[in-house]
Amino acid sequence: MPQESFSDEDTASANSAPSTATLTDVVRDMPRVRAMLEHGPVQITSHKRNEFVMVPQSDFDRMSSLSNVEVHDIDEKLRLVLDTVSTFIMIMDNTLRVRRANKPFLDYFGYSSGDVIGHQFGNIAKTANDSFILICAQQVLESGQEKRFELPSSHREGRFFRYVIRPWPGGVAIFADDVTEQTRATENIMQELARDQASKELGGVGSGIVDSNGTILRASLGLAVLLGVKRRLLNDASIYRVLSPGSREKVEKCLERRGLETETIEIEYLTDGAELAPARMICSPFSSGRFQNCTAFIIQDCARCGEPPSRSQNG
Repeated sequence: MPQESFSDEDTASANSAPSTATLTDVVRDMPRVRAMLEHGPVQITSHKRNEFVMVPQSDFDRMSSLSNVEVHDIDEKLRLVLDTVSTFIMIMDNTLRVRRANKPFLDYFGYSSGDVIGHQFGNIAKTANDSFILICAQQVLESGQEKRFELPSSHREGRFFRYVIRPWPGGVAIFADDVTEQTRATENIMQELARDQASKELGGVGSGIVDSNGTILRASLGLAVLLGVKRRLLNDASIYRVLSPGSREKVEKCLERRGLETETIEIEYLTDGAELAPARMICSPFSSGRFQNCTAFIIQDCARCGEPPSRSQNG
């Protein structure tokens, strides 16, 4: 078979794009194909379809020497990321055998990696909640659709978790975040709103929080109704503005004492910005978070509640 020579145009083309040869060329004219490898990889075609690529031995040796290093580096980076985040992460294959479990997950349940990696998730499931998670993981594996839900922890009393189970290459991944504090905060807000509404319906009762200077940090809806003002106008206002001169002195002394016990004092407060009415004020000091040296209070209008004001030691 006559040998073909390479022109300058052929060389330039070889440098700008992969050279091509057919399977027939490889079988019948290997020396020519080998010569093409001097200019880089050669794309091998069959019936106008790309089948595979031939590379020079030097390129193959270089790629082989780097492949394991790159895989190791990527694996280490992935492990570092998984262990750094607070989310519990478990990755399983398509038989629900655990392939990875990050450090937060292992630490929370008191496992070592050997207790989990390589084991079927069903074999380490201990509670009904664990079994439910297993069922959800199987459903995600079969449907290819992610699932999201929240569950109380069956391993630590009082903890609450939000789960996301989604498809993962070759399997499925479970992500779990401890949302206990968020849940408690939401519950506290709902409880406060319910108490607010109840005090409004009761009538004659209002509550709030003041700092050591008497500035109102939080006012209930009931307090706004009691005073006959918009609740937003009470934020950052002074409690002393709605008290009689004698009552201001009593409340000021109460806030200054910073005792640990709850105090009840008799006061007069301004109703609807027009006249003074007798009431009972209960003050309970506390310190928590951003509320430092503060006092929670309740004002009870004795007349509206159908009770005469009692005579306390502060009255």
